Amino acid sequence: MRQSTEPAPGAAPPAPRGRRRGPLAIPATLSVLTVLAVGGAVAVARLAHTDVDQAAATEATPSAPVASGSLPPPGSASPSAATPGASQGLGARPTTSGSASPSAAKPSAATALTGFPGAGNTGVPNGVRLSTHSGSCTITKANTVIDKRHVRCSLLIKAKNVVIRSSRVDGTIRLEGAGHSLRIEDSEIDGGRAYEHTVGFENLTVLRSEIRGGQTSVNCYRNCLIQDSWLHGQYVPDGEDWHLNAFLSNGGSDIRLVHNTLACTPPTNAAGGGCTANASIFGDFGPNSNYTIRDNLFVASSQMSYCFYGGYDEKKQYGTQISGIVVTGNVFQRGGNGKCGFHGPATSWARSAPGNVWQDNVWSDGKALPPD
Repeated sequence: MRQSTEPAPGAAPPAPRGRRRGPLAIPATLSVLTVLAVGGAVAVARLAHTDVDQAAATEATPSAPVASGSLPPPGSASPSAATPGASQGLGARPTTSGSASPSAAKPSAATALTGFPGAGNTGVPNGVRLSTHSGSCTITKANTVIDKRHVRCSLLIKAKNVVIRSSRVDGTIRLEGAGHSLRIEDSEIDGGRAYEHTVGFENLTVLRSEIRGGQTSVNCYRNCLIQDSWLHGQYVPDGEDWHLNAFLSNGGSDIRLVHNTLACTPPTNAAGGGCTANASIFGDFGPNSNYTIRDNLFVASSQMSYCFYGGYDEKKQYGTQISGIVVTGNVFQRGGNGKCGFHGPATSWARSAPGNVWQDNVWSDGKALPPD
């Protein structure tokens, strides 16, 4: 497996695991994120994207972003508010989703203000019974659908238009090849203790799913949409200096992260292994271009260096080949040190790169967050 030369990581306390159990457990500082003008001007700007975004989600491969959410309204961070179908609260299940048909692509303002993804609105829906997957762990037939199954092996996808829906996979999922594609909906993928990326690497759509375990939750280098999903709970063993991320690209294009909760949680170990960032873009193996990173929650940890790496690094082979990195409407949790990561919220941002945009990103108390 290709390894990047990432900065030395830090870490965060481990997050709970499991299917939809209730609201996402985030420290109390997040309750402040619903205040002030965040639920106003920022929310209005996000609503403008919704119609186009939801219609795009009906496609089998990610050609455009899909439905975005926004910040919860004031007071919605309490667990009691985050019940399925509620119009507010972390972990609440939206009344419309990324799988909605184009005709249903006009949500109310309350729906658009649904909270960030968590245990209550990602993974296998409540009440779904899973049957054991008895098929092969290597998928070679186009249009294969794995629906309401418990898969107890890692999957290798070697076909186009494969769908995993309302299922649990105990293992990693690997997809490579320009002619192959995969869509994951309402599912739970657990990479466990694998020294691998839990889900990757191209022509990939992930909607309303919980991705945990492994070295990195999702790694992508081409044509990926990750939306309304919860990436967390990565793994590093004692004595190993693994570098962990919720999302990672070591060089890529046409990548969209839309309305996710991004958390890197394992604490730093004695060998220096642990979290690099919630989302990292590095120029290790190729240039980086055409990213949309919008409406995500970056969960704080003082043991990570930063919560976001923006791709620019003169020491990396492709670290100056950056363009079209659009970062808008994201929320960075301050955490106990007030910085999101140990050093700060974001770094390696190329202000002057062609097409780069940093706009409407805020701290969890609603204050504007400029790039470094």
